[in-house]
Amino acid sequence: MSSSAQQPGSGGDGGRGGEGGSKDDAVSKAAGFVVFSGIAMNIVKALTPKFPPLKPLPPPQQPQHPPPPQPSLLPPLHDEATKPAAREAEPSCGPAEPPPKAPQTVEIVQGDTLWGLSRKYGVPISEIKKANGLTGDTIYAGKKLVIP
Repeated sequence: MSSSAQQPGSGGDGGRGGEGGSKDDAVSKAAGFVVFSGIAMNIVKALTPKFPPLKPLPPPQQPQHPPPPQPSLLPPLHDEATKPAAREAEPSCGPAEPPPKAPQTVEIVQGDTLWGLSRKYGVPISEIKKANGLTGDTIYAGKKLVIP
């Protein structure tokens, strides 16, 4: 036999036969998957908070006394037979109209703006300008403004 002849099983696949090589590859892949899975599980366990085991809840107990009645924010309901004949000064259900505000005078300080004053006092800019005879938007520190 010549020196260039190959012996059976000593081919270019490192001594593995044709079918034996694919089995070794499958075992290598499975081992790699097992190692990867183990590492992944260790990471998950490390990142998962540990809680103490839950204790079972005690069975619910019946209250010995009924709770006191809660005051209702709504007026009591009456049917036509038990409805009082007349109610005195029944409050309205809608939002109350605020009483008209008296005009006030404020001194302008540095940094004040018509917009800021209108928001602070809840008055539109146009009303402030009208009450003070302003035509422009410029106001000056030290001057006084009437806020309607």
